[in-house]
Amino acid sequence: MDENQQNKALNFSIIDGALSAVMGSLAGGIFLMGFALKILKAEPQQIGILASLPMFANLVQIFGSYIIEKTGRKKGLCFFSVLASRILWILIIMLPMAIFSPLSDWRIWVLVAVIALSSLFGSLSGIAWMAWMSDLVPGEIRGTYFGRRNMIASACGMVFILLGGKFLTMWETRFSEANPFGFILLFAIGLIAGLVAAWFLSRIPEAESAEKKDSGGFDFSLFFRPLKDRNFLNLILFVSAWMFAIQIAAPFYGVFMIENLKIDFTAITIFGTFATFATLFMMKIWGPISDKLGNKPVIIVSGWVLIAVPFIWILALPGNYYMPILTAHILSGAFMAGAALSQFNILIKLSPAEGRSVYLALFAAITGLVGAIAPIVGGALSNALKGFTYSLLSYNISNLHLIFLLSSALQVLTVFFILRVKEPAAAAPVAVIMRLKNDLNPQVGIASSTDFVMVELKKTERILEKIDKVTDKMAASSEEKVRRVLDKGERITKKPFEKLKDFFKDKD
Repeated sequence: MDENQQNKALNFSIIDGALSAVMGSLAGGIFLMGFALKILKAEPQQIGILASLPMFANLVQIFGSYIIEKTGRKKGLCFFSVLASRILWILIIMLPMAIFSPLSDWRIWVLVAVIALSSLFGSLSGIAWMAWMSDLVPGEIRGTYFGRRNMIASACGMVFILLGGKFLTMWETRFSEANPFGFILLFAIGLIAGLVAAWFLSRIPEAESAEKKDSGGFDFSLFFRPLKDRNFLNLILFVSAWMFAIQIAAPFYGVFMIENLKIDFTAITIFGTFATFATLFMMKIWGPISDKLGNKPVIIVSGWVLIAVPFIWILALPGNYYMPILTAHILSGAFMAGAALSQFNILIKLSPAEGRSVYLALFAAITGLVGAIAPIVGGALSNALKGFTYSLLSYNISNLHLIFLLSSALQVLTVFFILRVKEPAAAAPVAVIMRLKNDLNPQVGIASSTDFVMVELKKTERILEKIDKVTDKMAASSEEKVRRVLDKGERITKKPFEKLKDFFKDKD
């Protein structure tokens, strides 16, 4: 493949990523959760099951890797699995219609079954896509390319989730929250975008390095090779633990906004837009940093910041949530981008070219299984602690607050696991912090508070000691001081946010 063909293929992959992000925004995420909660009357435990299904489906990637290693057909497996995964959404679009009226009490479980089957095909496409792209994208530009691809995809997803939130709020205002056809239209538009994305995916050629296998030469010992690689096992251990810590709470932030804080979809999607803006900006920064300084230090720095996010969610109160929710979304968008990009890159980096699909499949299967269990555990805990309240100062701690705190505590433990992973030529975390300090200069419009945090972190040799000190200071602060800061932030944030929200409200 010459340079022009390769560039054309990489551009098609970016278009595919952008359109796939549109489908993911409209036919999934907060809108799928809202559909399950408002139309199908799902319980928190059922939300946890829905969130776990795509990760449980990763187990099928082991079978996918067998197909890839036996046939070498990465593109074919990827394309047909993507197509099957997306066509199944026709059944979800039809769920509220009369054809499913005899199953009205079981529609939530029909949704679970369809999402499970769609996720299986999506997981098969995922292992094929990763193996395909790892051959297609040169290693020296991998971080920069996928950073750019993710940035464009996030931008498209942001625009459509914002438009979708505006549309859904208008629909519910004109009809009612119980009217399902607003969700149906969003899902249908998302499906169309997903099918167009599949067409662009079909135009990307198979990489020249892809091997054409014969029908009888597969070596099953390949499945055991990753288990003998201690460094790769350390990576699996870290990502599994981190995935469990994140996913035990992740599905319930949306539930918290919808049910506890009573935030409408317009506001929710605006908050999500700020998170996406943070992702867009930081993807442009994280890609070159990971290429130059390594992925491990980016994961460490991102991980420490993400530990604080659940605590910020706890500060949100009904009618007084703008500043904490906005801050939590921005930090999550900015630093989850670094963690996710670097985990993907280090996975490719530590997987040998021979038998790579097996390494990727085993990684996805183990981490997916652990990540799938987490939302179910979170849902079970939510049900077990239903009705729990505890007053701390002027705050009422609920069952979801406890799950958020548990997530943060588990994340603290997982950061230490990454220290056991060896990445050749990786820099120290402080180098990433210093690079971020230079890139996140206040002159380019980044809030001075972010710069302050980076400067303070640079002054310490051990991040853990710094966070301990900050935590001690926060614990010693009086209720009056905390309340004063929150009220001031709320006054600063609420007025412009309300204006932005009004702009996206229906004017009719």
